[in-house]
Amino acid sequence: MSFVQSPFPGVKSVMVVLSSRAMAYDAPALRNLISRSYPGAAVFFITVSGDALGVSGPGKVDLTIDFTEPKARQSLWFAPRIRSRSRHAVGRKRGWYRKSKYDRIYDEFSDSGRPTDFLESEQWTQRKVLEAAGVHVARQGGTTPDLAKEIGTGGSLSVGA
Repeated sequence: MSFVQSPFPGVKSVMVVLSSRAMAYDAPALRNLISRSYPGAAVFFITVSGDALGVSGPGKVDLTIDFTEPKARQSLWFAPRIRSRSRHAVGRKRGWYRKSKYDRIYDEFSDSGRPTDFLESEQWTQRKVLEAAGVHVARQGGTTPDLAKEIGTGGSLSVGA
């Protein structure tokens, strides 16, 4: 059995910058996904303005995952400040300066497979950012048809003796 290697080894603390537009995953789900990919890592959340959500993180972290969308209202110095606090940074393409500051960038506008619906597109993009950060996200399909009627009437199963 072979395991997928993480692109950022030795991660013990992760800071997640939440999107101000829409979140595809809530904080407990993100914490669960990140903890499965980076066992033992502490996960902290901040807003686009830099305010902590819940427990505030340490001064330095190993990995930053930035979900900030393009054209979001944000300080010009936010990306360099975030980068100075972390060893590795992953995020969405937003302006020319992030390409030089972040280790991995996901460019949602050059991805031809991105859905056109707003919420589906945001979910797609956030999943791709998580995958770029080494967080394994299982793809989920649609709902399956209800087979209860077929199972209940289908057969040779009998209850009792």
